[in-house]
Amino acid sequence: MQCFKLILALSVAFALTSSAAAEQRWIQGIGYVEPTGEVRRLAFRHAGILGEYGVEIGQNVKAGELLASQRNHEERYAVSVAEAQLAAAKAELARILAGVNPYEIDAKKHAQRVAALDAEYAKRKQDRIAKLQANKFASEDEHDLTETQARLRQADTQRVAAEMRHLTHFVRDVDKNLAAAQVAVAEAQLQAARQRLEETLLRSPIDGTVVETILRVGEATMSTGSPEPALLVGDLQHLRVRAEIDENYALDLKAGQKAVIFGRGLGDREIPAHVERVKPIMGKKTVFAKTATERKDIDVIQAFIQPDAKLDVPIGLEVNIKIAAE
Repeated sequence: MQCFKLILALSVAFALTSSAAAEQRWIQGIGYVEPTGEVRRLAFRHAGILGEYGVEIGQNVKAGELLASQRNHEERYAVSVAEAQLAAAKAELARILAGVNPYEIDAKKHAQRVAALDAEYAKRKQDRIAKLQANKFASEDEHDLTETQARLRQADTQRVAAEMRHLTHFVRDVDKNLAAAQVAVAEAQLQAARQRLEETLLRSPIDGTVVETILRVGEATMSTGSPEPALLVGDLQHLRVRAEIDENYALDLKAGQKAVIFGRGLGDREIPAHVERVKPIMGKKTVFAKTATERKDIDVIQAFIQPDAKLDVPIGLEVNIKIAAE
């Protein structure tokens, strides 16, 4: 009797499970594998000729790493010229701030002292001749001569003093300001030259892997006025599936739904996944199953499917998706 009850209970449980499984409805779709951050199509900012690649297909790169460069001999020369001009401007500023050679100032101080003593002697001699001339012991000519010599010595003293002031005040504010402005202009010109050189270099915006090199060395990096992508970079460590779902099921999709990734390229594998995000806009169908009954004129909604297990497959692999409808 107990055995009969056990069998009956198992039968009921199996029937309920089978019924639940039968009621599970799946939404089918097709898509392709892509990096979570998408593939970056990198192009140079300005027109030019591709000079060289610094990386190879499949090479891992870090954000900011140099990937490729245009031919930039003129830009490098402009940077060298700007660096030389900045060095010259800084040297001129240093020369002005240094003022006059201190030994020249010392020599002028001694000359000023000699001129002062010479003027003092000429003045005393003039006074003596003036007294002698007053007592009729010196002629008028001698008096005029000593007076003239005293004036000349005094004028020479003033000249040397003026030269001394010139040397000690050689650096004027206007000269310092002009030299400093020339340094600032040279620095700005150098920065602009370096920026122009940097714009001939293509660097990775992310940590990732070089997926493809598109242009060949020597080809133009600009086509009909728009930049031509030089290479593709993507983060292959984090992959997802961009799936296209028929418009009839657009209202049945939402983030968090259980999903399964499978397909011919995966063999017998079925990878558990979930819906990460559903695009809020409809679009035209771009991925096709290539079957005779497939409609190509329908609108689709894109859903991003995040695998719950590691997805180690090539980018662009076409896969099938089924999403558990609620």
